[in-house]
Amino acid sequence: MKVKIYLRSVIQNGEKRLALFDTNRNGDINNLTTDVYAGDMVIWKLDCFSGIKSITKIYSKKGERNVFISDPIKRWLCKGFKLQVSESAKGTEAYTIEYILSDETKVIIDPYIKILPPPVK
Repeated sequence: MKVKIYLRSVIQNGEKRLALFDTNRNGDINNLTTDVYAGDMVIWKLDCFSGIKSITKIYSKKGERNVFISDPIKRWLCKGFKLQVSESAKGTEAYTIEYILSDETKVIIDPYIKILPPPVK
């Protein structure tokens, strides 16, 4: 299954923040936890009129790498990133998104990816 995470720059209480929402119908500002299954593909994309010039880097925040066996790969044509989650992935992992706003401001935030137990058949 593919899970897409969309990014949009927003201003909240006078501060530049990142609105994230995923295809699981979850959303938050600067603090989204996206639920995925082991083996899923995760894709990060800019929302339409996002106010973001580019995503520069996405990587695991911790050295344990329960979810991020490798860092996500940049997708050149769509200005996004993708990650194939390992079949053996488990737990929850913090990761970092570095991006540049349309006004050239560099921003870093740290959301989460959580591996769900396999669905009951």
